[in-house]
Amino acid sequence: MGWSSAPRSSPALDDDVATATPELSKNSVAGSRFHQLDLLGAGTFGVVYRARDRRTGEIVAIKCLRANSSAGHNNGRYFSAFASEVSALDKCSGHPSIVQPRASGLLGGEAFLAMEFVGPTLKHVIKHDRFRRRHTELEVRLFMRQLLSGVRRMNRLGLMHRDLKPENVLVDARGSLKICDLGLSCSMADGPPYSNPVGTPGYRAPEIILGATDYDERVDSWALGVIMAELLAGKHPFHGSSDADHLSEMLDLLGTADIKEWSGYEGRRLPGGSQPESFLRIKFPPPAEGMRIRGPPALSDAGFEILSGLLRCNPDKRLTAAQALQHRWFKEATSTITRR
Repeated sequence: MGWSSAPRSSPALDDDVATATPELSKNSVAGSRFHQLDLLGAGTFGVVYRARDRRTGEIVAIKCLRANSSAGHNNGRYFSAFASEVSALDKCSGHPSIVQPRASGLLGGEAFLAMEFVGPTLKHVIKHDRFRRRHTELEVRLFMRQLLSGVRRMNRLGLMHRDLKPENVLVDARGSLKICDLGLSCSMADGPPYSNPVGTPGYRAPEIILGATDYDERVDSWALGVIMAELLAGKHPFHGSSDADHLSEMLDLLGTADIKEWSGYEGRRLPGGSQPESFLRIKFPPPAEGMRIRGPPALSDAGFEILSGLLRCNPDKRLTAAQALQHRWFKEATSTITRR
């Protein structure tokens, strides 16, 4: 389940847009409490509205699902993901960097989830509001603190998000970020094996691509590292059309030495890069070497320690969100961070 990248974005339900979208009926489980204002997204299994809470007057985003008679067993899959999202949001309620639930309900073949209305997705901001311009290191540090804080809360509650990407991050009017779309979140309480594949191509950790089912919360750390690189460079660091392409690009950039130290490597054949060393620092050089406007995005030593710590191909050595937030990059004076 992705999130819309429209300027007033809010949750979208599916990539297959429905040809006919009904109004939010007052007789429905959601319509009795919420008054529809406009449509934000539509999919095979439901719609997303901007609506007003009749009780409080608050403007919300409301995701409504309906059983689809032609969908067969997929009904269960979508309703299961919906239930997971409701449960995860309830657990995370109160954290400023995770979208806040307002109400939810299930009646027969209809379910709804109302959430605070936030604003556009981070993907929309990157592609449209900034026209793919780079974010400064100061901006990225602020964004990463919020994202890492939200993921740390999830991890402390025993949850993995498993689908972090700019489409699943909302930006409010003050520029603050909120993680959303927890439909693929997973409890770690019972331990592995976990489902695989999971997540969105381009943000999947190497261990996911290699088929691991005993992964942990550091799959979220990897996705945050990709988002950090994307914010700094103004573009996604990997451009392949398949998981194999992405893994090849990862190893070309980050080298093979790290992943070969992973306990799950088991001597398997790897695509792409054969050089052991990482070239990541060349892509994000220190400020003294990278201050040219059209040159590679400059990154302080402390900032690079976070980026390289999140983008470790070996998950055993990858930073967790909690570890990253203890790093000096989030503690040192702003004067030591490069401004562009």
